[in-house]
Amino acid sequence: MNLIDFFKKLFRIKKKELPESDWKDGLIPSPVDFRDIPMSAVLRGKKLAPLPAIYRIPYILNIKDQDNTPHCVGYACATIKEFLENREGNSIEFDGDWIYNECKKIDNYDGPGTYFRAGLKILHKIGAKPLNRKEEEASKYRIGGYVRIECDFISLKQAIYEFGAILIGFRGSQEGWKTAFIRLPREGEKQWGHAVTGIGFEVTYINGQNSWSEKWGNEGLFYFTEEYVPIEAWAILVDLPNNWQELIGKDRERPKYFFQNNLWIGLKNNEVKILQDCLKWLGCFNPKIDSTGYFGPITLEATKIYQQRKGLPQTGYFGPLTREAINKDLT
Repeated sequence: MNLIDFFKKLFRIKKKELPESDWKDGLIPSPVDFRDIPMSAVLRGKKLAPLPAIYRIPYILNIKDQDNTPHCVGYACATIKEFLENREGNSIEFDGDWIYNECKKIDNYDGPGTYFRAGLKILHKIGAKPLNRKEEEASKYRIGGYVRIECDFISLKQAIYEFGAILIGFRGSQEGWKTAFIRLPREGEKQWGHAVTGIGFEVTYINGQNSWSEKWGNEGLFYFTEEYVPIEAWAILVDLPNNWQELIGKDRERPKYFFQNNLWIGLKNNEVKILQDCLKWLGCFNPKIDSTGYFGPITLEATKIYQQRKGLPQTGYFGPLTREAINKDLT
């Protein structure tokens, strides 16, 4: 085990270090990544048809049962892949537990649950394993590009109408999810993160599909109004748009540099500017902000984002551990 792998294991993100200490048992908010393509960028300039008052995807998807496990991201991703296969004329059920377990190999998080982005990366890089079939078959069922959806009511409806089933994440409570008409958690209620699938809408609500079996809600389905804003949502494009480099605002060629010096807040030199450019390439630094060479609060926060992603102490100090990690990413 090399030095970086040793410290990565030693400093893996613990649940108590998350900003919200009561997140548990399901969806953990995806870490910041400025490489995400927003849905609004993909649809910009397109002449869109008016949204109908009522819409639902044209397929009946299997209602899953995660059986009290923290595997909701895996089950939601499996449901999305089943939707995509139905669209291509294939009726295949996928293994949500397998997807979740693959996520835990890459999410760098020791607590229960995982990120949507981890699930999407598994679907993109590895694939989805059909239920009760060999793991080697997963590579046949991969996805292309995906976009992050702005979590307002109209954008969510637009995403369902344009792309079909979508991934939606909520902060919820047991009391707020007792019936099919879910509501915001209230003060004093224990809260958690949960991943589900959006499948349609009417005028005053969006309807979705849960993974708590057909015995829950309206035979596994649920509804929410614009008062209950999700924390995160994603749509799968199947293929990346041709201008995806333009959409994220940066040439994606890998930077070529090897860092040998420590960097810290208050410094101003050319190596800080190179660090800023590298952090932009890695999705930790907002590409709309100029690389000035000054290590100020913005660069400090970007360094912390990178350290969180790598399971390193989130100090913002660009020292030996962070240098070793970023040098490895740049080779």
